[in-house]
Amino acid sequence: MTKFRFLKSRDDYYRHFTALDIGTDLVKALVVRREATNGVVLGVSREPQHPEALVGGAIADVELVIESCNRALEAAEDMAGTVPGLAVVGIAGELVRGFSSSITYPREHPAERVREAELKSMLQLVERRALREAQHLLEMERAYGEVGEVRLVQSAITQVRIDGYPVTSPVGFQGRNLELTVFNTFAPASQVGAIEAVARELDLELAAVVSQPYALARAAADDESWDRGGIFVDIGGGTTDVALLRGGGVEGVRMFNLGGQTFTRRLATELGLSYQEAEARKLRHSEGLLAPDEEYVVAQLLMADVEVLLQGLALCLRELARGEVLPPDIFVCGGGSLLPELMEELSKAVWAEGLPFGQQPRAYLLGPADVRGVVDTTGQLTSAQDVGPMGLAGHALRVEIEERDQVSSVMRGVLKGMRV
Repeated sequence: MTKFRFLKSRDDYYRHFTALDIGTDLVKALVVRREATNGVVLGVSREPQHPEALVGGAIADVELVIESCNRALEAAEDMAGTVPGLAVVGIAGELVRGFSSSITYPREHPAERVREAELKSMLQLVERRALREAQHLLEMERAYGEVGEVRLVQSAITQVRIDGYPVTSPVGFQGRNLELTVFNTFAPASQVGAIEAVARELDLELAAVVSQPYALARAAADDESWDRGGIFVDIGGGTTDVALLRGGGVEGVRMFNLGGQTFTRRLATELGLSYQEAEARKLRHSEGLLAPDEEYVVAQLLMADVEVLLQGLALCLRELARGEVLPPDIFVCGGGSLLPELMEELSKAVWAEGLPFGQQPRAYLLGPADVRGVVDTTGQLTSAQDVGPMGLAGHALRVEIEERDQVSSVMRGVLKGMRV
């Protein structure tokens, strides 16, 4: 009762939220309080996920996920001394697709000021185009039989221009050409429904469901990255998530089914260890705590899987590039990124041969300090594996600001009318 009394006012309720990262290996939860434009982390928890709970980054057993999420939420809430009702939840997995769609509209009467109805009409066009593009993409991959099985998870306006000049809202401006760019994330309806079921059973009010790599890129990109572009890679337990930041916005996201569990299974098989023993040895290797002879054996075994993961990354980037030049800066996080072999191989040019990089790619390991606007008061967020849930917290902070934005308000009306 003491916890709930802390949030007795409506203002307190909406100032606090939970960032919930439902991973293949771990469920990570952060309890965050909004302070102006920043978020202050009050509680942190990491709870092990059941081995059969997720497959390919998607929820396979709702009850198992509910159990692990409930433990994570309780631990974070105990540390924070409060129980938020709002939550932002990440969605990832090999069947999640996110991409930008742009439309340029030549106006018949450029001397007239842009009206809200005109903006609404353009947004309807760009969303219908995105839906067709998603259907085409997914049918090509034969991941789905019909577009009816796909749901729009999130939609965000990333750029608005009048005659090439960027504006926050075009309403009231004059001009000949109006250009809109919208980022959309699509996922299987069953996967979205499973997340909603988990939230419902945990009595969480969903403030947002967001693509994990999209949230990461927006939260961790500095001013130079927004100008130059960047590639953001989150190597989790079961999947690797990739986001391409180019042209001043997140252009696309992809995921593939390969992550830290692959490395652990390799060690377990080759060294005759249990999965838990192999995981512990992998972690000691990441921290440089193995004896020299053990270190050499583990490094040699892991190198083969590192090469396979980089091949998967190259395939992802080739698809995202669409034949255009890729930015050279690659920002990496997630538990899998802590393997020294991975960062070493990423820094070499061999894996990127044939990709349209204008210059040799450079790899950087992200840490909690790289997430803008999220301040940790617990001392518990210290690793590259903590960047993902912090990115979700950063997205939640922006959702509140964007809800007051005129263009975003029109977009919500459009999506409600389209029932997507």
